[in-house]
Amino acid sequence: MRVTKGRGALTVAMSTAAVVAGLGWAAPASATPAGLETVTQSVAESSADKSALASCPAGKVVTGGGGFLTAGSSAAGRVGLDRLEPLANGTGFVATMREVGPVNFVGDWGLQSLAQCATAPAGYQVVATTGAVGTALVTASCGTKKVIGMGGRINSGLGDVVLDQVVPSFDLTSVTVRAVAVQGTSPAGWSATAIAVCATAPAGLERISLIGTSASNPSDNSIAACPAGKGLYSAGADINAGNGQVLLTAVNITGGNTVRTRADEDADGFAGSWSLHAYGICGS
Repeated sequence: MRVTKGRGALTVAMSTAAVVAGLGWAAPASATPAGLETVTQSVAESSADKSALASCPAGKVVTGGGGFLTAGSSAAGRVGLDRLEPLANGTGFVATMREVGPVNFVGDWGLQSLAQCATAPAGYQVVATTGAVGTALVTASCGTKKVIGMGGRINSGLGDVVLDQVVPSFDLTSVTVRAVAVQGTSPAGWSATAIAVCATAPAGLERISLIGTSASNPSDNSIAACPAGKGLYSAGADINAGNGQVLLTAVNITGGNTVRTRADEDADGFAGSWSLHAYGICGS
């Protein structure tokens, strides 16, 4: 049976409204779309599951965000993201990372979250859809509006279930998340929530992606950038064929226009081939 240290009592950090350069990969955002900026928040290193809330400045709303394991941590392959959530009231973005595996990681590790914040576009709305218990794939739709932001959350997974896909549809009308049980677990009673940030067709809206190469590597990174003159509303990722043995450890935004993702094979490695894809939504 797994040790449950750190579960159910997350270490939580909440940001002020200040925009900071941050640690690791995070960097200030560009000025497009209107008012776009990046807010970051770090959690002190410890050996416990943790959450971080990056809050948007007054007068702005969250369009997307991310979270990532502090650079250089030896916890890679022992922790995974299970919450990447633009809050329903538009005030910020929460990332949660949990220790996984047959036993918890004994060392210390850190988490950083970030929020993309902007002047509210016309028709701004956050839509969340929760699937039935045990349903791996869940989709949230914007209806007649367009997706500008994406997110997902595992409910009651407690480190036995993590996110391995948060992806906007090709036509930017919906967001799909996928939940996966990690190796060596038999979780019950969990569910997944897909979250779409919607707006009325902002200018220059487009989806970007980088489809990674299938291989069996201990870790992989995937990077996608907006075209010149556009800024990044939000970021997402997809681990293909990881089978619960590849963990999402970074969904990051740098320079206000670039998605950077990372995934790591779990502690005992994975013999199969897998790939990591990066997704973003850009606008002008």
